[in-house]
Amino acid sequence: MKRSKKSSPSSRNTPRKAPPSSFTRQFIKRVQNTVKKFELWHRGDTFVVCVSGGPDSLCLLDVLVTLQKKYAFTLHVAHVNYHLRGHASDLDETLVKKTAARYHLPLSILSQKKTSARTSEEVLRNIRYAFFETLRKKQGAQLIAVAHNRDDQAETLLLRLLRGTGLSGLSAMRAKNNFVIRPLIEMSRADVLRYLKERSLPFREDMSNTDPRYFRNRIRHALIPYLEKDFQPQIRKLLAETALLLGDDYASLESSSVKISTMPGTEGREFSRAILLGLPETRLRHELRASLRPFLTGKNPTKNIVHELIKALKSTKSKTRTVTFKGLKFVIKGDRVSLLYS
Repeated sequence: MKRSKKSSPSSRNTPRKAPPSSFTRQFIKRVQNTVKKFELWHRGDTFVVCVSGGPDSLCLLDVLVTLQKKYAFTLHVAHVNYHLRGHASDLDETLVKKTAARYHLPLSILSQKKTSARTSEEVLRNIRYAFFETLRKKQGAQLIAVAHNRDDQAETLLLRLLRGTGLSGLSAMRAKNNFVIRPLIEMSRADVLRYLKERSLPFREDMSNTDPRYFRNRIRHALIPYLEKDFQPQIRKLLAETALLLGDDYASLESSSVKISTMPGTEGREFSRAILLGLPETRLRHELRASLRPFLTGKNPTKNIVHELIKALKSTKSKTRTVTFKGLKFVIKGDRVSLLYS
């Protein structure tokens, strides 16, 4: 990990050659409306700002720098170089370095040793978010700012819907999820690109974003334009809004979660089968996912696993029933239901 030295507060902002256009002023105002709606930050907060070198993250950084004086932010730029695209990855890093220097902001870079060009998106995501969280704690920051936009939200909703998911998956990306905030979540990709053009801000394009071998790219470049042309011109906006509404519903469900565990503080958990079966099935699925998540390193169990567990719970057979999966055992004996490491 490489870090630059912190700058003095007086050198935080770079003078602008020209005042912002009416479009950029309106863009920033819309971001502030999103911030207010979802209560994303407070005056004086410290941010780790995740900057890849792509258009969204450089737009986000410029907006935060523009608002820095008004909200008394402390900003720390973070970049991950996976070295998966050779020289192109190094050019991304170079642009982020130049941008952080132009804004007089401290920068931390994780130079991740290249493993395989086929490393999954999930593995890469885990690497960068672990880095961002470590950096957040070290800097005493309240928030991690990432640059997902409205189009990303729409694509994620369709992607998860086509793969099969429940309410948690359909809620897609929340505007605020614990320490992670997404100030651009209501801004379209087209508006982000226009903002960068009007501000004369350079950015890097990842050519893999057009590769049709990736499922998300086929949704982005084929399915959504098809739906836009033949079904609903506002499909991106409507899908993104739907995801945010579902996120609110899911958050409400989580906040009203019942306590179904009867054996806290042990190596496993135990439940009453009668209590579980007394829940509405929607609530039962939610509670099972919530109970399993800590055993699955924070990931949601698949719908097939949840289905098998509910099937075992509803079985009228008197013998002990055991469902094994992912290194876990779900054992039902009479009214006693045990969740243990196998």
